[in-house]
Amino acid sequence: MTYSQAFKSGNLVLPSALLFHYQHLFKDAEDFLVWQFFYLQNTTNQSSLTPNQIADAIGKSVTEVNQSMSRLTNQGLLQYRTIELDGEIEVLFDATIALERLDDFLQNKIEASQREQDKQAENELADLVKTFEQELGRLLTPFEIEDLTQTVKQDQTDPDIVKAALREAVFNGKPHWKYIQAILRNWRREGITSLIQLKIKQQEREALQPENVTVSDDFLQAMDLWKD
Repeated sequence: MTYSQAFKSGNLVLPSALLFHYQHLFKDAEDFLVWQFFYLQNTTNQSSLTPNQIADAIGKSVTEVNQSMSRLTNQGLLQYRTIELDGEIEVLFDATIALERLDDFLQNKIEASQREQDKQAENELADLVKTFEQELGRLLTPFEIEDLTQTVKQDQTDPDIVKAALREAVFNGKPHWKYIQAILRNWRREGITSLIQLKIKQQEREALQPENVTVSDDFLQAMDLWKD
């Protein structure tokens, strides 16, 4: 639910996102403060506020408040319309349209972040393909590139882990995609999804190698007794 939809459904709480992003919407804190008076009027039973009342409340001149109101209107953060009531002209202000601007800003921010992530993913994939071709000494086939893309994007496999599997396959003299996939499957079964986890697992295996096991002098002396 967007912030403007939340307001229309009866949620009258000032969104925290508006506080953290007010500098992207409002010219300055004074305009933001003036806008809040009209938001208060829209969301409570507060009677119509005049520029004089707002000026007295925030310690500014009426001219300064009017200037803020003008800027808010020009920026699409405050809207007004006039109605005739009992033969008198009354001006109604709508401050809630700022929530629509906030929704637009946040949506654009999300889309920009997504574009950046997509760009980064494409760069990582291109680098991965380049690494494969360097290690294998040949160009990858379209089918191999498709499999590699699926492994990274759909299976959410860390490109660095794929590179590690590639190097292990080359080291074992089996630089084939199916062998690399088998390595990746084995690592996933072991819960290895990052380089750090892989290094920890390798260190654990090395520690279990007989040549890496240390024994005490007492144990060695006991073994010598058995030899006698």
